[in-house]
Amino acid sequence: MKKIIFICNGNIHRSVIAAECLRTILKKQNIDSEYFVDSYGIQGTMDTEPPKKKQLIDYKEEWNAAKITLKKFGIDISNHFSQAISIDVIKSADVIIAMDNKVYKEANNSLLKQFPQFKEKIHCFSELSAYNKVIEDPAGSEDKQLHKDIIETIHSTLVKKYENILSWLK
Repeated sequence: MKKIIFICNGNIHRSVIAAECLRTILKKQNIDSEYFVDSYGIQGTMDTEPPKKKQLIDYKEEWNAAKITLKKFGIDISNHFSQAISIDVIKSADVIIAMDNKVYKEANNSLLKQFPQFKEKIHCFSELSAYNKVIEDPAGSEDKQLHKDIIETIHSTLVKKYENILSWLK
């Protein structure tokens, strides 16, 4: 079974949504038994503080801004709790997808700074999106349009480009 993981800052919003979207797509293609898809965050690693709360629903403003669009796409993230990335997860993953450049290489605890020896299997989500569009972190925002745009971009990108991710496994 091939392991695909998505990573964002806190593992509260973007990576969770991306993982759930990809699981749904793989299930519809009847190939979900061949893949394990999960999500993690870099917050809480390398002496950084973990997220204050463990689920998007616990962040009332962000949850209210996102829940309508999540429901529209049938994305249920209610059973997900934030988890920090670890060396064991990185080693066991076949493909690692950072949701933005901060997570990929810019933050002090970015994936490339923590795990440079695994660079060949780490990708940035913008490699999949139209015009290399970055999926910004909506943390702290109650802007419904921002959340809608982020969720729709993640969903539509994965629907159109999930085969690219599978090709990275070869």
